[in-house]
Amino acid sequence: MKDQLANQDQEIRTVPGIFLWAAALRCLAWLSPRLASKLAVFLFTVPGLKARHYRQDHLLASAQRSWVRVDGRQIRVYRWGKGKRRIILLHGWQSRGTALRYVVSSFVERGLSVYAMDAPGHGESSGWRTSLVSYAHAIKAVDAAHGPFEGAITHSFGGRALTFALAYVDHPWQVKNIVMWAAPNAYEEIMDAFMKRLRLPARLKPPVLERMARMLGRPVEESEIFSLGEFLKARILLIHDEQDSIVPMWEAERIAARLPGVRLMKTRGYGHFRMAKSPEIWEASRRFLLKTNF
Repeated sequence: MKDQLANQDQEIRTVPGIFLWAAALRCLAWLSPRLASKLAVFLFTVPGLKARHYRQDHLLASAQRSWVRVDGRQIRVYRWGKGKRRIILLHGWQSRGTALRYVVSSFVERGLSVYAMDAPGHGESSGWRTSLVSYAHAIKAVDAAHGPFEGAITHSFGGRALTFALAYVDHPWQVKNIVMWAAPNAYEEIMDAFMKRLRLPARLKPPVLERMARMLGRPVEESEIFSLGEFLKARILLIHDEQDSIVPMWEAERIAARLPGVRLMKTRGYGHFRMAKSPEIWEASRRFLLKTNF
């Protein structure tokens, strides 16, 4: 099981040529940390190869597809059901909205509409870069076009994007119930892992974080999920697996400890990616979202 989970959690695809860029970055870091930090952040916002579905199924085939335009980009939107009450599915890094489609039927059967979207630079959406800010603004555009959404299910980076949008993107949000699967809290730790993977020198970290802060429009620590308590007016269920090798359990525990009213459900055996295909996870998510307001 351990080896199986390790292989499954290596589904993150390498950006083509990334290690050649990394070698160039290590040299540039000694000559010009400013330019090196600019290139590092650029690479950090490139998801790489887009996720594709290699097999069709009835849920993929039944989705109603449309486009929403935001900041010059076309964002792909998927819809199932015709109910007036709506929830949205938000995928993680290097994934796509329809990857979370397995929860759709249980909500549509209860009269809800379920929407999903491909983040900028992902799936069928245009572009080849994305960031916390661009994903958040894409969520706003989809909510404006097809919402309001009263609930959401997110996986990984999708949870960060939604909470950032609710906190800092001006919009009449009505999302009151959120289930977050494997949500990564700590931006700085994500950057640390990125730099370690590329073997970038520690002296590059301060200018990289400074550039990231400019991109976010605020200090990096203010984007962390656990710091958004005053902004998040929603019931939140965190579902996190003890064998997640991408986002460690302590990140979920820190969110649950710092945000009032957050419930943490721990699982074992799903790692980071298999959560989306687990009936146990679907059922817990459905119960939580349908418990109130729906």
